Amino acid sequence: MFVAFICLFITERDQLDFTTLPFLNFGGVLLYIFWIALVVDMLYCLIPNKRIAVGARKHFAPPAAVSFAFITGENDEPSVMSKLNKGAIKSALAWVILNVIIFFVLSHFDLLIPEVAVLLMLFYSVADLICVLFLCPFQLLFMRNKCCTTCRIHNWDFLMMCTPMILFPHIYSFSLLFIAIAVLLRWEIAFRKRPFQFIEQTNQDLNCSSCSDKFCLIRKPLKEV
Repeated sequence: MFVAFICLFITERDQLDFTTLPFLNFGGVLLYIFWIALVVDMLYCLIPNKRIAVGARKHFAPPAAVSFAFITGENDEPSVMSKLNKGAIKSALAWVILNVIIFFVLSHFDLLIPEVAVLLMLFYSVADLICVLFLCPFQLLFMRNKCCTTCRIHNWDFLMMCTPMILFPHIYSFSLLFIAIAVLLRWEIAFRKRPFQFIEQTNQDLNCSSCSDKFCLIRKPLKEV
């Protein structure tokens, strides 16, 4: 789909302008398909289910394998939480700065338009897969978590993908942003209410021995520091 969007941008750029929807052409159909796919993906993260990765469903009801040592104080809760939150804050700041730079450069070349925003959103979607399977700069530079399963900001990815939509008010863009923000709030509220679900030491489902995702077949787990 990303390749198709690039080809359309080169040949018939106007078809990717979501601010002129609805229209029936190849670009419009692709925009609708991508919107539906992204919305369904986000709804999966709002409704408790087992069809998504373990790391993406940590915020749902506590699994049977949760250890309550975290609640009873057997683990060093302040230091664990401090590490996770510092990494999350650094990641958020880095993302904001990166996008401000990108938007400034695009504006300088008169490319800050809806069509490019769509391409950028697709690029972020592809980059998210690359982060999961091969290399994640947020993990290496800021979070220092072992893998995606234990990642503190796992479900931030949808809002990150939809960031370019902030620039162009439209039902297409703002509907994606609204649901992405709902996913983020659902995640953050659960993290503050039940942090023990997000920690490997207190949630056995996050241990390597219990993991069913096996993303580390390609990228080896990072040694946490």
